[in-house]
Amino acid sequence: MALAGVVAMALSGCQAQSSIVPAHRDDPVAVIETASFGEAEIVGHIYGNALVRSGSRVTARPQSGTQAEVVESVVAGDATFTVGFTGELLGAFDPGATATEGDEVYAAMMAALPEGVTAADPAPAEDAPVYVVTRNTSETRGLRTMSDLAGRCGDLTLGARQEALADGDLAAAVGETYDCGFGRRIPLGPNPRAVFDALRAGEIGVGLVQSADPVGLPEDIVTLDDDENAVRAQNLVPVFRKGSLSEDQLSLINRISGELTTDDVRELLLGVEFGTSTPVALANYWLDSHGY
Repeated sequence: MALAGVVAMALSGCQAQSSIVPAHRDDPVAVIETASFGEAEIVGHIYGNALVRSGSRVTARPQSGTQAEVVESVVAGDATFTVGFTGELLGAFDPGATATEGDEVYAAMMAALPEGVTAADPAPAEDAPVYVVTRNTSETRGLRTMSDLAGRCGDLTLGARQEALADGDLAAAVGETYDCGFGRRIPLGPNPRAVFDALRAGEIGVGLVQSADPVGLPEDIVTLDDDENAVRAQNLVPVFRKGSLSEDQLSLINRISGELTTDDVRELLLGVEFGTSTPVALANYWLDSHGY
């Protein structure tokens, strides 16, 4: 609620961005494309508006397509900058990669990026799949880690949004690492609350949500620790054409990456979910709050 109130007051302020005269008139225009979902658009505006505030020239192209399409736009040189996820990028450019932990995924991703494309520092902010159970199930069945599921998944029903259930790579990784093949899979609505409600009702035994879903875990829901790192890290990371950012611009981008957390993303997405603000205003709210 506090976020919604502050952002509502910030709306008028963000409209003034277009009147700023760039301090670096001779620098190339940074063309920032972001995918057609709220998280990418907000984070893209955070980086883009920070560059504008520093005097850089920026053209924003939000809602430009799927994640794969906007990354391809940077690869092709039609855009200079986008926001991606380390694990997805690694899988796209090196399908046979086996890295799953954060630092290893980032290093492998950097090595796999096409010629002419590079990335800034990854953010602590991550949007990765997480498996959850009710607190009662955790306590009565001794489920605290994913390893505790070994050999028991056949008796459990998994519930998640359809696209999560369709992720064959995730299912294979969890199945191989934890000897876990769920007996049934039930598609649920896109809102993570549908997963929590199904868990409480006993319709499913295990739920699958995203770490950055704009709904914090309720007290009666617990996350199963991915103790063997089967789930590949998915840290937010800026991706751009080599040579398209100056040293000062890259330094600014890296500073922002270092401060952007999963909790930040989750909180900002609440503004989109409740319709109380726009991605531009939410981005400016974050920048104001962090002294940019």
